[in-house]
Amino acid sequence: MNDDLKVLLEEALAQCSQDKRREVDPVGLVHPYETAADREVAALFASCLAYGRVELLRSAITRALAPLGDSPAAYLRAATPGELDSLWPDFTYRMTRGADLRDLATAISATLSREGSLQALYVEGNDGDSPIDDRHRHLRLASGFVRQLRRRRQRTELHRGFRYLLPDPSDGSACKRLHLYFRWMARGPDAVDLGIWEQLAPSALVIPLDTHIEKLCRYLGMLKRKTPDAKAALEVTRQLAVFAPDDPLRYDFALCHLGISKRCIHRYSPRHCPQCPIESACTVANSNRIS
Repeated sequence: MNDDLKVLLEEALAQCSQDKRREVDPVGLVHPYETAADREVAALFASCLAYGRVELLRSAITRALAPLGDSPAAYLRAATPGELDSLWPDFTYRMTRGADLRDLATAISATLSREGSLQALYVEGNDGDSPIDDRHRHLRLASGFVRQLRRRRQRTELHRGFRYLLPDPSDGSACKRLHLYFRWMARGPDAVDLGIWEQLAPSALVIPLDTHIEKLCRYLGMLKRKTPDAKAALEVTRQLAVFAPDDPLRYDFALCHLGISKRCIHRYSPRHCPQCPIESACTVANSNRIS
């Protein structure tokens, strides 16, 4: 079954027009930035806000990045706290307010001044010079990355909105948006991912477990855990690593966009299911066929 499922996953990847789908994905708003420094910064804003309906989250990301101009890294490296205070006076997007973005901007600004880049902050806790290729070590560094950024926020209190914007993997949640950021940084460069962090290997990544991926992986028998938490994300990642040990997130974008594009509507449909590349392994389609 593993070989058959890998063939189907490869077919899903082949059928996914990555250039086209990128334009309705949050990462599409990061690609126009030209330098690695700007992409690294813009991507953190974009991934933190990548929740909710895609058209709404892309609008929120656009509004969040607009005050930072053509070079977010240069702007934040030079900005004073007073300048940051006035950037998002009326920003609101679901759980996120302008004050949460100011906390994030303040943390990034301090990091660029101290370490020089967000990647340098991430690897600060590494105990060697080789690229991080171990998943458990990556999770430890990811947690340290978040904790350091939280310490550098503008407000003294850790508000609920900022905690939601930048979750800590050690808390046990799936941390979909944080893992999405790391995927963008480590994979590629290609039509989707940016590939600008040389010190994080794709083999160490954890799946950004969103609703679409969770459901599809259940349909394919790749996820048994009932709670969509950190353990579930690791379970799916280990399953995908069987097919691509050096790059377990190879199929993530294609699978996620089966749901985002509504090619999969998460129930049996005689119009949708026969066109789906993973239909023959899907329990939803097969249960209907048996009945």
